[in-house]
Amino acid sequence: MNDKEKTYWIFQLIGWPLWLSNDLLTYSLEFKDTENWVLVLNYVINIILSIFLTHQYRRYVKKHHRDVLDAPKALPQVLCTAFLFACIMTALNIPFDVFTTDLESPSGHFLSFLFFWGKPMLIWLILYHVFKYLESTREIAVEKVKLESLAKETEAKVLRAQLNPHFMFNALNSIRALILEDPDRAQKGITQLSNILRSSLLADRRQTVTLGEEMRTVDDYLALEKIRYEERLEVRRNVYPETINCLVPPMMLQTLVENAIKHGVSKPIKGGFVSIETRLQQNRLDIRISNTGILQDTESGGFGLKNTERRLKLLFGEEAEFKIYQSAKDVVCAEIVIPMENPKPKEAPVVVNV
Repeated sequence: MNDKEKTYWIFQLIGWPLWLSNDLLTYSLEFKDTENWVLVLNYVINIILSIFLTHQYRRYVKKHHRDVLDAPKALPQVLCTAFLFACIMTALNIPFDVFTTDLESPSGHFLSFLFFWGKPMLIWLILYHVFKYLESTREIAVEKVKLESLAKETEAKVLRAQLNPHFMFNALNSIRALILEDPDRAQKGITQLSNILRSSLLADRRQTVTLGEEMRTVDDYLALEKIRYEERLEVRRNVYPETINCLVPPMMLQTLVENAIKHGVSKPIKGGFVSIETRLQQNRLDIRISNTGILQDTESGGFGLKNTERRLKLLFGEEAEFKIYQSAKDVVCAEIVIPMENPKPKEAPVVVNV
């Protein structure tokens, strides 16, 4: 028996005896010549009958749940049921009173009996319908939240999955170029690629990873790109240590770094740089990825970048921000803001130039 069932029976077994105790007291004062055991027997029988009738109605409600919760249908049903139950209880009580209390005019007391039993039955039915309505409303609200959560989770998985094919194509091209020229470096590249693929597979199972994990994936990716671009690619890392344990969407930074190389470093003959900066500031994690290049309209509205913004909103709410803009004449900057709850004190950044 679950908690809801226990609560129902507690109210039934306590509510009806308390309500009908007034009836027992009235009878004992009005019919003093009637033996007490007769009055108590009448009291117990009425309790059993009241519980039985109302419980049968509850069984009906559970079987026809949708119909009885429809207000236009429920109101006449409640009134008719209350009248029917009152008639049943009246029909059973009048003969009892005739034989035990010498009731002189049964027909004259019919309406008073009907009113006496109609009132508690109507109150019980109304309270029960109100309870069922509130319960149904709460269940619908909970189900809606679950469906919204499932939809967000599904959408986030789809967005993560859409990032992988583009990444795979570029990474495999980088390794392919090394197979004949430098097998040792190609072997190392395969190891780095396997690390990236492992992270990519785990991305579909986890909503977030630590920034430290994400940076290891980015480092492996940049190492592969360094094979292809050699001296044309300069990498700068300016990462505050306290940001390492902050949570970010998996493969998010890798996507932005890939975008920076594809649209920035790869175009100029002399190449360019990619800079990654992170810091905690005013209860938020700030991530900035800068690169050599000129921002194009199609670039700022690209599929991968739109996915990045959508993923941030899904995971961290509307306070999360993403923007990409031209920060200088030949420098494009992508900024991410993720709200944090408990920022740590700042420390000196780790600066690495490759």
